[in-house]
Amino acid sequence: MGQNFLPKFLFVSNLLKAVKIRERVPNDVVKPSASGGLIHHLRSMHRYTLEMIRMSQFPQAFREVIQAAILDRAMQSSLEQEKRLNWCREVKKLVPLRTNGDGNCLLHAASQYLLGVQDTDLVLRKALYAVLKETDTSNFRMRFQTELLHSQEFTQTGLRYSTLNWEEEWVKIVEMASPVSSSNGLQFDSLEDIHIFVLSNILRRPIIVIADQVLRSMKSGSSFSPLNVGGIYLPLHWPPGECYKYPIVLGYDSQHFAPLITIKDSGPEIRAVPLINPGRGGFEDLQVHFLTEKEQQQKEKLLKDYLMLIEIPVIGLSYDPTQIITAARLDEGNLPEDMNLMEDYLQLVNHEYKRWQEDKDSLWAPQSQRPPPFSVSQLSLIEIRCATPRCTFYVSVDTQPHCHECFEKRQAVEISPLPTAGLQLASTHLPESF
Repeated sequence: MGQNFLPKFLFVSNLLKAVKIRERVPNDVVKPSASGGLIHHLRSMHRYTLEMIRMSQFPQAFREVIQAAILDRAMQSSLEQEKRLNWCREVKKLVPLRTNGDGNCLLHAASQYLLGVQDTDLVLRKALYAVLKETDTSNFRMRFQTELLHSQEFTQTGLRYSTLNWEEEWVKIVEMASPVSSSNGLQFDSLEDIHIFVLSNILRRPIIVIADQVLRSMKSGSSFSPLNVGGIYLPLHWPPGECYKYPIVLGYDSQHFAPLITIKDSGPEIRAVPLINPGRGGFEDLQVHFLTEKEQQQKEKLLKDYLMLIEIPVIGLSYDPTQIITAARLDEGNLPEDMNLMEDYLQLVNHEYKRWQEDKDSLWAPQSQRPPPFSVSQLSLIEIRCATPRCTFYVSVDTQPHCHECFEKRQAVEISPLPTAGLQLASTHLPESF
C-alpha cells in the first residue's frame, strides 16, 4: 500500500476546536478548600467519553487505512494475542488510539479517552502533582504500603522496609509526578500504579487497565518480570454517589498507556468490559488495586457501588458450554458537537475515501514522476516539540524530530539550494499554544 494520507492524531482534524477544548480543562479543575479536605478534581468534564467513528460502511481495505493511521496497532495486536483484549465476542471491540510516549502517556491516554485531546498543557499532570504535594496523602500512603507489602517483591523475597525506607519510596512517588522535564531521556518521568489510583480519584471515575500480566522482552517476547499495572482502580476517596460509574479503559503494553475506546458500529454486542481474563485453568478476576484489609472483604460490594455491573453469558470459552461472566458497562460517546473531534476526523475520512475510490492505484501507490497532491497528511502534526534547542514549534509526521521550518533549514545546509516550487505549508509550523 502507498502513503496513508490520514492524520495520526484527532487534534489535527480541527486545530481550533482542539485548542478550545484544551482551554476549558483548567477551568474545570476544582482545588480543595482549606476546610473541605477534598483533593483536586474535575467538576464536570470527567463525565465525557470519546467513541471511535463507525467504520462498517467502508470496505475492509479502507478500514485498514483508517486503523493504520489513528490506532496503536502494535498494542492492539500484543494484548489480543495474550487474550487480554477483545477475547469476549459478546462485548464491543475496544481499540487503542495513538498516544505520545513522552513519559506523560498515562495522563495523555486518560485525557484522550474523555476529550479526544492529550494532556499537552499538563493540566492533569499538574493536578496529580498538586494532590501528592499539597494535600493530606496519609490515606494514599497507607494504601500504597499495603499494596506493596502484598506484592511479589515482598512476599517472595522476605524484603523488609524501615520507616525511612517507606519515606524514601513515597518521596520518589511524589517526584515522579512532577510536571518538570525529566533527565532520563523522556520528557517526563513515567508513572506507576499508585498514580493511576490517585488519578481515578481526581477524575472521580473508575479506571480499568488492560495489560499483560508479565513484562515481555521486545526482541524475543519472553517474559522476564511480573507486571502489576493491569486491573481496576476505584475512586475510593469519594462516596459512590459523587462518582461517574462508567469506567475509563486504558491499555498498557511495552511500558506505554493508550485509551481503549469502543467503535460506534451498531451490532448485537454489549458496550461493556469483562472484569475477568481467561487463565490457564479457567477465569481470573481482574485485581482491584489499593484496597485496605477491610475493603478486601467487601470487594464485591465496592465493585457494585462504583461500577454498573452486568452478567454476560459467554459461549465456548471453557469446559462449560455457557459461562456467566461479570462485566462493567461502558459509556456511549457523549461529547457535544463543539467538543467532538471524532466528527471532524470522520469528515477527513470521508474526503479521503472519495479520493481512494476514484483512483486507488495512482493515489495510494508511490509517486516517482511527480510530487503527490496536497493532502491532509501534510497537516499530520504530532504534539511533540521540535528537537532544535529553544524552538517552540511542533513537529510533523514527515519532518520529525524537527518542525517544518527547522527541517527546511537543515536540508538547505546539507544540500545546495535549488529553486523551490509548490506549496509551502505554514500550518505544519504552529506556535506553542498548539
